[in-house]
Amino acid sequence: MGSNEGEENGENRRIRRAYLVVSLLCLVISVAGGFVLGWWLYKYHPKNKQLWMVPFGFVLFLTPIICCLFLILPDFCTAKTDPVDATSSFHHPVPKRLA
Repeated sequence: MGSNEGEENGENRRIRRAYLVVSLLCLVISVAGGFVLGWWLYKYHPKNKQLWMVPFGFVLFLTPIICCLFLILPDFCTAKTDPVDATSSFHHPVPKRLA
């Protein structure tokens, strides 16, 4: 029983580490998109040149944020219940047959 708990802890750590890596990667990509938009605004906006940088910057800026939300929000939206409570609280009574 003790080794099983250790395996579950190790698996939880790996999952948390994976979430952290994905979140940091999304943050770095989003910051890069913000820098592209800022550079375009600073350098090319007055002349309206290099307009390809605007949609490219928005894709880099917004896509990782949306992906992170889709990865993180389901964990907050699911109900966490004890297995003992789950069987008793979700039990549907069997209807009585009419004779």
